[in-house]
Amino acid sequence: MKTKTNKLWRFIYFPVAFIFMEEIFHIAIYKNAFANMLYPVLFSATFGIFVAIITCVGNRVVNAILSYFIVAVTAIYYDVQIVYYDIFKTFLSLVSIGGAKDAMNFKVVMFESIMNCIGWLVIMLLPLLVLILLHIFVIDFKRPGLKQIIINAVLLLVCPIVVLLSLNIAGKGINSAYDLFYGKFVLELSMNKLGVVVTTVKDAVEMTGITKEDKSFDLAVTEAFNNENDNKIATESDVNAAETDVEEIVYDSQIDESVDFQKLYDETDDKELKNLTAYFSNRKPTSKNEYTGMFKDYNLVFVTAESLSKYGISDKCTPTLYKIMNEGFVFDNFYNPRWYHSTIDGEYVNCLGQYPSSSEWSFYKSAETYQPYALGNALNSLGYKSYAYHDFNFYYYNRSETHANMGYDFKAIDYGLEIPYNATYSDLDTMEAVYEEFIYEEHFNMYFMSFSGHLPYDYQYQAMCLKNKDEATKLTEGLNLPESAVAYIAAQMELDKALEFLIQKLEEAGRLDETVFVVTPDHYPYGLNSDAYDTLAGKAVSDDAFELHKACLGIWNSKMEEPVVVDELCSSVDVLPTVLNLFGIKYDSRVLAGNDILDMSKDSPDNLVIFADHSFITDKIKYNASNGQITYLVDEYKVSKDYVDTVTKRIEDIIYISDKMIDKDYFSFMLNSDK
Repeated sequence: MKTKTNKLWRFIYFPVAFIFMEEIFHIAIYKNAFANMLYPVLFSATFGIFVAIITCVGNRVVNAILSYFIVAVTAIYYDVQIVYYDIFKTFLSLVSIGGAKDAMNFKVVMFESIMNCIGWLVIMLLPLLVLILLHIFVIDFKRPGLKQIIINAVLLLVCPIVVLLSLNIAGKGINSAYDLFYGKFVLELSMNKLGVVVTTVKDAVEMTGITKEDKSFDLAVTEAFNNENDNKIATESDVNAAETDVEEIVYDSQIDESVDFQKLYDETDDKELKNLTAYFSNRKPTSKNEYTGMFKDYNLVFVTAESLSKYGISDKCTPTLYKIMNEGFVFDNFYNPRWYHSTIDGEYVNCLGQYPSSSEWSFYKSAETYQPYALGNALNSLGYKSYAYHDFNFYYYNRSETHANMGYDFKAIDYGLEIPYNATYSDLDTMEAVYEEFIYEEHFNMYFMSFSGHLPYDYQYQAMCLKNKDEATKLTEGLNLPESAVAYIAAQMELDKALEFLIQKLEEAGRLDETVFVVTPDHYPYGLNSDAYDTLAGKAVSDDAFELHKACLGIWNSKMEEPVVVDELCSSVDVLPTVLNLFGIKYDSRVLAGNDILDMSKDSPDNLVIFADHSFITDKIKYNASNGQITYLVDEYKVSKDYVDTVTKRIEDIIYISDKMIDKDYFSFMLNSDK
């Protein structure tokens, strides 16, 4: 038998193995073998050299165990990322691994995804198979000679230097590989441009908080927005006296006059609290407007609708949702960006008007903070009774803590909500079980996180799809929809029936005219594959980084005689301030990340939609951060050369501040709460 070698195989095998895994991952996720591959390849090769070093310092057994373990674990980790992305259309951050036990409630979805990705998963294991074959026929794991170890060590020093130099040579612009490596952590961009190895290391470091970027802001010189003359409403004589062609009412700024940023800044020695205060002192507030207080003293039904898409709503299949979306405030330019941690982040943005962090569960953390502008707390302070319901397990995403902190009396499965058991629970069953708890209160605020629209969209494992199958099939006849799209509609029909039932009961009780419905999704239905979603939409949206997230927001009251069509660019983070304004609730618009959509004055803050990878839409352009592509919405000459950089830096500030708001429990400081 031929003598096995122990010479330079490590130099070749480990770098090639990890480059191979990175390349397969890139093709599986991005469908492109070459785009943005330079740095993932270089970092994978460096990781390979590092593994070559640590697998040659022990004896034969130790080296073999380390080699097999590292290759196997790495391959499995890549496989897990592929499966997770196939399900959620985002990447698995390390903080999300803690929620894996909850995700096991959806084993069927996981197994279906594994089968969808089985080819990639098997290919990813090839380096492990190659290592086994090499071990059997060619190599051994004895400790190599000193010369080989020195060569490995030199390579380990040289490779990082080469990579880091190349980062400098390639440029240091916004969202460049240099920017992502040395500066900000953007999970999706980092995966794309730096690769899985580096992103995972940066993710782990980010979780510790050690390297979180510190930003510095200067306190505004004057509190311009607190100036009495700036805030007063113009009288008729004021308007007539002005030499203008158009009469315009000047509304108050939407601020809390009791908040004195100068005083807050001076009374603390905490640098981060000072920094937050300085940032807010410079932020332009929204203004009150003709809709301010339109629904003052009305009851509120707020629904975060699981995976609801505008393309799944029709007057035939979902007439109640259609009514809410088309006969009240109609938001034609509304986006619902999908964030890092699926539903929990979508619900967080809807409920608290801030952006989530990729390196922690922001909603979890908010349970330990004071949230005065959460609708439960805000309306309770005005004498309302607030209730929240979710027709799934109470411990999922810790809603029993987060929702109680927002001021709600919360119920879910095994936590006070008694409804018939289904593999997927029924929104209608829930509404029938709970409506009498709140409907007769003098002023009520009911929040509902729906569940019937949850994936998978098939008739074998999703009870609500099966329940409404015949009706959905009949109503979609002739539309040539794939079965999964029809099943999706069937699932959302259960939410529609729940809302129809509630409206009927409110009308019978004489409470409908004094009740406002707000319905918006947590994220788009990523449980539908691209072909099914495109067919449902009637156009190609799944490969469009922006249209994929075009969504629906409905604000409706039965007394609205005509719809109010709003063309303003807006997104989920703007929902909370818009509802606060409609209900006439006193709040300070400078400290929420979103803006009141209905402030359409010329002095309103610039409209901005932010996506998880720091892509964005403004009134001027759409910018895709993953490839740098710009789509102009106005004449190109009207957009400055540094516009993308300016907006991107603004986005980084906004997301940084949202994160720090939770870290520092800023509302407690600002409003002197003892929370």
